[in-house]
Amino acid sequence: FFVLPYAFMGLASGSCQACKVREVDEEREKFKLDASLSSFTYCGTEYSIDDYVYVSPNYFSAEKGAELFKGGRNVGLKAYAICQLLEICDVKHPKNADASSVRVKVRRFFRPDDVSLEKGYSSDIREIYYSEEMHTVPVDVIEGKCEIRKKKDLGPQDVPLIFDHVFFCEYQYDPSKGSIRQLPSQIKIKYSTGQLSTEVSDDVTARKKKGKCKEGEMDSESAKLKEAPTQNCLTTLDIFAGCGGLSEGLEQSGASSTKWAIEYEEPAGDAFRLNHPGALVFVNNCNVILRAVMEKCGDEEDCISTPEADKLVSELDKEELANLPVPGQVDFINGGPPCQGFSGMNRFNQSTWSKVQCEMILAFLSFADYYRPKFFLLENVRNFVSFNQGQTFRLTVASLLEMGYQVRFGILEAGAYGVPQSRKRAFIWAASPEEQLPEWPEPMHVFSAPELKISMSKNFHYSAVRSTAKGAPFRPLTVRDTIGDLPPVGNGASNKSLQYQGEPISWYQKTIRGNMDVLIDHISKEMNELNLIRCQRIPKRPGCDWRDLPDEKVKLSNGQVVDLIPWCLPNTAKRHNQWKGLFGRLDWEGNFPTSITDPQPMGKVGMCFHPEQDRIVTVRECARSQGFRDSYKFSGSVLHRHRQIGNAVPPPLAYALGHKLKEAVQSKKSR
Repeated sequence: FFVLPYAFMGLASGSCQACKVREVDEEREKFKLDASLSSFTYCGTEYSIDDYVYVSPNYFSAEKGAELFKGGRNVGLKAYAICQLLEICDVKHPKNADASSVRVKVRRFFRPDDVSLEKGYSSDIREIYYSEEMHTVPVDVIEGKCEIRKKKDLGPQDVPLIFDHVFFCEYQYDPSKGSIRQLPSQIKIKYSTGQLSTEVSDDVTARKKKGKCKEGEMDSESAKLKEAPTQNCLTTLDIFAGCGGLSEGLEQSGASSTKWAIEYEEPAGDAFRLNHPGALVFVNNCNVILRAVMEKCGDEEDCISTPEADKLVSELDKEELANLPVPGQVDFINGGPPCQGFSGMNRFNQSTWSKVQCEMILAFLSFADYYRPKFFLLENVRNFVSFNQGQTFRLTVASLLEMGYQVRFGILEAGAYGVPQSRKRAFIWAASPEEQLPEWPEPMHVFSAPELKISMSKNFHYSAVRSTAKGAPFRPLTVRDTIGDLPPVGNGASNKSLQYQGEPISWYQKTIRGNMDVLIDHISKEMNELNLIRCQRIPKRPGCDWRDLPDEKVKLSNGQVVDLIPWCLPNTAKRHNQWKGLFGRLDWEGNFPTSITDPQPMGKVGMCFHPEQDRIVTVRECARSQGFRDSYKFSGSVLHRHRQIGNAVPPPLAYALGHKLKEAVQSKKSR
């Protein structure tokens, strides 16, 4: 997929602009070596002596090509190695040279996690160590360019996701001795001074430097991330808004300002209000709201609705009716129609209610058809693109194209965007003809997901972004990074406000905690007596689950004697992949499984026990696994709060999408 310049559309010039774009791209990809052996061009990027570069992590692996990792745990996966180009080695035939035959001399910099897991845990993910280790490597192991700057010259440090390819160095590492010391004064690092083109530039051609935001109070912490003038943001309507994860990330990016939200469930609507006080939240069926808007605009004759919807519209409050947005006021519509009908996590997705939820896609499209916003974003589970043989997905894309929108679709792995869990989600972008269609954000974290493809035909598949299993700028975030600083609590913990009892340690903990003094929502579902006994008997080792339970009976407090291992698990294990993960403990060095609406040990995602404590993960731990800051509030019972988190779009992923949206809006202004 690529975008043709708007000015070249419909010219009937006799030449194919698409072919010209492809020819230019192919020319850029060719390897070119400068005759002076001071620079070269590889995969469209120019490299010069003294530049800092990414090198494939496998090249420096002690067991090159032999690294193994358990599915979903990211064990063994490494971020790119960072090196400095020192010399282009002698080349016999420069004109005929290719990237595999030309070799360059580099100085290797080490990351804290190259030294030890503990060092990686307690260090900033942008920190690297200088070394005297030199290597001669082929050009084709170079993956891109980066920068090294002084720590004080780094960009904003409290954003949900880092897009800048910028690192800092204050120490020297000697791999032969395993020693780390302050960088000696005689070692002069050549710091980057220019502006490296990044995915999230404040302008298409350059990034404006921003100082670190001053941290605010508990209730205004998120607002500090939304400092961009709201007059430059897209006025947004969030439909199926949930607790507001999608709006949170989009607003943090400075791309949108959510003025209205529609949510059917009252606890989720209450949570949205708590975190987005500037938005008007309508807790109602979206079909009823659309009917009311059409009546308000005098278009009720064009609206096909049920008598029940008509009755509900007549019962709406006058003030609520007056506050409903009308066409022309909404620049951007986003939302995630209920996904349970498509989700692989739903064992009953052929039920009547699930089919009703599938029809919510049509309701969502009706809003786009009536409001005709500049931009439109749909989020759903990965299976959305293949459900019902892909017919629902194709209908959605065809409908948007019929409305005249440009359309882009793809599947993204949230774990590659700074979310410490495996969460694959389908997205559809749409932009009106006069707007720039947003690109996909660059994945920045290593994650063990394969390339996520959408089948276009029998022999053609499309992927929105590359897999980061073979390398990315930053390492994967772990369970320890995410919740290692939280105080211990017990089964059924219900105290909604606690003290942290310690300082944050990892980069992620520092970012997500902000300046919160009180820990909220560190509360847990209460297990029954038998499941608590089972949890207590699960060994506190990575990967342990029901298969590690002893085959014995236990006596409950009521005198009943029962099997410790649920009868159904060993007797049906062969048909269900050994029920892997049920009654499972999280691994400190692994990632969270997909966050769901009701964590339970016998559920579809049964790996829900804390790595060391005998309980189900808390609401706050689940929220952190989704990228919600500690200041973010949820509403209702423990189950309501888990449901709000499980249904949400991770804010860091929404932030990444928002940055590309902001870039698209700014590129139009600069045309």
